[in-house]
Parts: sequence; structure tokens; C-alpha cells
Amino acid sequence: MATIYIKTAAVAAALFCASVAGSLYGAEPADVICQDSSRVESDGTVCIDSSAAPNEFAWRRYAMTAESFASGERYRVTFRARVAAHGKNSFLFVLVRPKGQSGDEKDLASLKIKPTDGEWKECELKFEVGGIGDYRLQFHGWNRLKAEIAGLKIERRRPFSFIPAERGAAKSRAPLVNLPRGAEEFEVDAPRNAAGLVLDCADYGVSETNADNTAALRAAFADAKARRAAKLVLARGRYALNTDAPLVLDGFCDFIFDGGGSVFVSYRHGGAFINLCRSLRTKFMNFSLDWDWSREPLASLVRVVRTDKNFFDLEFADYQDFPDKDAALVVLSAYDPKTRSVGLEDGVTRYLDMGKAKNDRVRRTWLDGRTVRVDSVPNGIAVGQLYRLQHYYYHYNGFVLNDVEHLSLENVTVLSTPGHAFVMGGKSHHVAFRRVNIVPPKDDPRRVITCTADHFHIGCSRGFIKLEDCEFSFGADDIMNMHDNTAFVRRTGPRTVRADHAVALASARKGDRIEFRNGDYSPAGFTGTLVEARRIPGTRCGYDVTFAEDVPEVKKDGFILFNRAFDTHNVIVRNCRFHDNRARALLILARDVTVEDNVFRHQEMGAIKIETGYTYHSWSEGYGVSNVVIRGNLFDTVNPSGSSASHRQRSIYTGIYLRTDPSPDTTDYPIISDILIENNTFRDNTGVTAYLSSVSNAVVRGNIIEDPTPRRRENPFRSQFFLTNARDVKIVNNVYRASPNVRSPGVVFDPETCAAIVAEGNKVEGR
Repeated sequence: MATIYIKTAAVAAALFCASVAGSLYGAEPADVICQDSSRVESDGTVCIDSSAAPNEFAWRRYAMTAESFASGERYRVTFRARVAAHGKNSFLFVLVRPKGQSGDEKDLASLKIKPTDGEWKECELKFEVGGIGDYRLQFHGWNRLKAEIAGLKIERRRPFSFIPAERGAAKSRAPLVNLPRGAEEFEVDAPRNAAGLVLDCADYGVSETNADNTAALRAAFADAKARRAAKLVLARGRYALNTDAPLVLDGFCDFIFDGGGSVFVSYRHGGAFINLCRSLRTKFMNFSLDWDWSREPLASLVRVVRTDKNFFDLEFADYQDFPDKDAALVVLSAYDPKTRSVGLEDGVTRYLDMGKAKNDRVRRTWLDGRTVRVDSVPNGIAVGQLYRLQHYYYHYNGFVLNDVEHLSLENVTVLSTPGHAFVMGGKSHHVAFRRVNIVPPKDDPRRVITCTADHFHIGCSRGFIKLEDCEFSFGADDIMNMHDNTAFVRRTGPRTVRADHAVALASARKGDRIEFRNGDYSPAGFTGTLVEARRIPGTRCGYDVTFAEDVPEVKKDGFILFNRAFDTHNVIVRNCRFHDNRARALLILARDVTVEDNVFRHQEMGAIKIETGYTYHSWSEGYGVSNVVIRGNLFDTVNPSGSSASHRQRSIYTGIYLRTDPSPDTTDYPIISDILIENNTFRDNTGVTAYLSSVSNAVVRGNIIEDPTPRRRENPFRSQFFLTNARDVKIVNNVYRASPNVRSPGVVFDPETCAAIVAEGNKVEGR
């Protein structure tokens, strides 16, 4: 039984009553209303047969429960399913959705059931009905199929437990031992060629008058490398780069590039601005990178001027005649005119041409020079709304860093670039960003975006990464994503495994030591030597992998592979400003991390996400998270769009995803542990201050929570701490500034899945 430490006898009584009430809940068979191609047998089995349907590729809704779920209740749904495909990529989709809702915006839970090869599959859905709506369990399907659903039962679960913050609460004296310490301090070595040759880019023909300086810059860098120059300098100016191929700087050692305050204006459709690889003790400083917006915008501000059931019209707000009528309409993000950035309460995000080839783009018609009609169902898009419309996303990055050692970037600014601003991979280590900024120019209202993807994406490394005194803003995705890629595989022979989709194996090399983990992340007790990772013909990221040793038998649905050639760890993020970006600020999928004295403001989907997870057919990231310190930061109005887990919007989130695309799945193995969140200020939370799931040994102490600003729709759980599948968590001595916008300050946890929770000394101050 869980050991729960609580503050008062009254709370203890409340928990006891809740426990007794929970024991009265029982699983009951569910009545089902059948629709297209479905029927209910006398024993209650729901039978679905769309194998002869006239339209092959189509969504169909087959059945739903007769009764709706009650608001505020928690449920567990269990059933057995057997699915047979009668068309390409067929599957059964079980979900909890309001009756009549066409999109997935309000879904509470979902489960994708692929063909089961004649076997019965045990299925479960757990969810909480947090809002008002006619929620039903629904059975949908993609393409033609046959399916059976048997033993369908619905059970009301025990309510969550609540320990309130109180006025005058005595300070907790709970012992706090073995606290995480975060990253160790380190320095990046400076170049060791101070007396070496200094070269000038002008001597190689680099000039502001050139239509393209790519060839001249290549010549300058090549000669600097050949002559082992200590420094290459450039006079302050504005220099055009109009060649698609990147500047590839390979093998530099003890070298400095000083841009003298210059701006590189790029218009390229291939490669990166700089691809730096296999370098040692290098420094790049004093320059900016920009895209040529006079030729083609990276994104535009648009206003919805008309909608119909099958189309909507967008007017380009800053143009009388938009310069590129052939531009892609990649993604629409709700735009807040007050902050001049994306991220708006109840805002809609719509993907249009995302990931599509030019011949597969959404149909559009230009009505005049500034108005385009998009043939797509509006689904929440309304007249008068403002959106940032991206024309690029993952395209041509700014800086690509591979296998760099002891690299410093100082006083470098990315004004805009069509892709990630910075991407790092390989066995890079000891990298420092100081006064590196990603900001738009201040004097051009058309510049509504900086980088069209992540600001700083670490796909793999060997760690020792530092950001100090930086400002990252107005990008189209996460600020900083730190992780190593993993691969989910299944055993195919004594020494072989297969991955359906594994980006991680693209960087694996013969001789790499690969640790095997079970499907729940627990150690499999085996580390193998890689012999070969061979791409499966006809796949993008499928691999057949061979090891020098015998591979163990599978215990839990395959293995997760950790390539120990990589180890993203020891990361310091200090005294930085992160603001007004789409998605999250920090994705921490690493160990030994310190995040201190930063400002997080207006991140569209939340400030910090601590996670690890894998999927069969998409991305798999992170070797687990441990020893993380989040200290002394300001979190201000983060997650305005209301991104949520279990319908609880959050400022900080910990959790994992397993098997399917990111989901609230959990594991008993402590893959996320040792987290300290202390002495921060949380201002104007959207929902909970922190959502702590699948975590052990976490301490949250000494934080200040203040919510002076009302929202359109106040959440009853605003600024609470929420725990599920958590163990050994202490939330102590946090202070709430009294606010009419916070109904129930305190700690909420799931008594079914949490153990050893301490919630003491959390108090309310002020009027």
C-alpha cells in the first residue's frame, strides 16, 4: 500500500473517505449503439464488418456507448479485440470523444489497434472527464476491416487525492537527503595558436558588392586551414550568400573566425549556412545570419476574412501584393497581436502543406494579390482571427555541428533561417554558446519568425554543453531539445534484430557498444558489439542489425537500444531569455542538467518537458533523465495555448511515451529520477505548475506561485501540483500568492499509482 505523508487529520479523513468510496466502484458491462457496418451479438460482442465497403480509403464510425461519461469522474475501460485487415494499413481506432465532434481536439483517450493475426488483444483505456461534453466511447476504423470487441466493461475509478496549501502552514521539516546537484562546472578550451597567422577575407574577394560570396568565403577558409592560420577576420558589412551548397568547414584546429559584426544574408535552397565538422578548439564570433526576405518570406501574418464549410480565405496582413504566389502554406499557428507572437488561449494550429511534396499541397486559389482561398475544412478557424503562416519548416538549417570538440560561439545572432538555427550531432562535446541570440530585427513588422524549426537541436553528443547569457525567441518549434536517439527493435535471429524506424542507427558504426533495454526500459543485462546496421531496401529508416554476440530472448515486446558511443549529459543553461516561441522551451532528455537563473516567457506549449520514450514507427529519444536541477528561474505566462496531459495544462512536465506516438504510458522502472525544482517563480500559470508523471525521487521546494491575470476560462486545477505514477516525491514549503484566479492551491495525486508522497509546508500568503 502507498505510504502517503499528509499535513492534517482532516485531510487524512478525507483520504480515508475517498478510499472507501473508491472501493464501491465496480466494472459494469456497457451498452453499445451500433452504426455503419456493425451489430451486437446476444453475448454483447460488437461485430464490425466493412470488408465490402464501396470506398476503400475512408474513416468510418461503427459504434459508441449508449450512455455518456459523467463530468469530473475517472474511468477505466477494458475489452478484448480481434481485428482483421481488408485493405492497406487498416486499423480499429477506439477513442473517448464528445458525440458529434469530428476532430480530435477534445479527445480524452484513444487506442489504435492494428490487425491482430487472429489473436485476441487485451485492451485498456484510462481517462478523466475534465470538461463538459457528451463524451462517449467510440469505435472508428480506417479502411476496410473486420473486428470483434468482447467483454466491454466500464469502471469508475477512485478520485484523486488533494492536499491543500493553507494559510499559516508550518514549515515542513521533512528530511531532504541525496538532493540532485545537476551538472558539474566545466570550461571549453580556447584555441592554442595565439601567435599564429591572421588572414583577411577581403584578400580572397569577399565583398559587400558581390552578388554571391560563397566561393570567396570557401577560398578564405580553405587557405586558413592549409596555412594553419590562427584567425580569419572579416570587415563589418552585409554579405550576400546565394549558392545552395553550404560552407563546409572540416578538420579545423586551434582556429578563430571573427566576423567583425557582419551580417550574412542567405538565399539558398540546399544545405546549411555553415557545416562545421571534426573540429578541435575553435571559436566563431561577432556575426549574424539572415534570410533574404525581399525575395521570399519565411512566414507571413495572415487574417481570416471568409470561411465556408469547405474552404477559408486568408488575407496577407503586411502585403498588398504577396511576392511568392507559389509559396508553401505549411502550418497555421494562432497569433497574439499583443505579444506579436504565436500562442493564444483557445488558439488553433493547422497543418496544411507540412511534409508534403509540391504536387501534393493543399489546393489554393489566389483571389487577388493578397488573398488566397484554401480548400480545407475550417475546423475552428473563424473570420477575424490572426495566424502566423509558415512557408518553411524543416528545410535548410543555419549551423550544423558534427563531431566538434571544444567549440565556442560568442556574439553570434540568427535573425532568420529556414530550418533549425543550430543542429548538433555526432560525438561532439565541450560546446559553449555565450551571448548567442536568435532574435528578429526590430524595425520590420513583416519579420514574424526567426528559425522555422528548433532553435537548438541536439540529436546526439557526448555532452558538456553550456548556454550562458543567450536570447532565443520567435522560432517555430522547441528552444532546445537535448537527447540521444534510441532504436526500438525486435529479435530476428540469434545475433540479429530489426528496427522498422530508427534514426539512431544511421549514426551507428561498427564496433559501437550497444546496450539492450527491455520494452519497459529496465536493463536487459546485455551489451553487444555492433557488426553491421544495414538499411532495409525500400524503407527510410528501417534497419537489420547484426551483433558479434548472441542476443538475449525477448521479455517485454522487443528491445530499446542505447548506443553508448553517445552520452548527452552535463548540460548548463544559465542566465538566458527564452520567449515567444512555438512549442516548448527546453526538452530535457539527458542526465546531469542545471537550468538556473533564466527567464521563460510565453512558450506556446509549456516551458520545460522532461521525458524519454520510443515508438515503433516514429521517433525514439532519450536514454532516461536523472540529476536535473531547475533553480532560480522565472516562468511567465507559459503554455498559453493549453497543451496538456490528461487535460491538465502544465508549465513543467515529466513523463514518458511508449510504443505508440507520444502517449501517457508509464513504466515501473525509474527511467526518470532525481529531479530538483527549487526557488523559482511561476507567474500566470495556464494550468498546473508542474505535472509530475513516471518520476521518482523528486523534490519541489521553495517556489513562489503567483497568478494575478485572469484567463478566459479558468481551470479549477490552476497552479496545483499534479502527480501520477510518481514515487518518493516531496513538494514542500512552496508559497502561493493569494489570487482569486486560483481556486484550490495545493497538491493533487493519484492514490492508485503514487507512493511515498510528502506534501507539507505549502502555504498561501497575502489577501
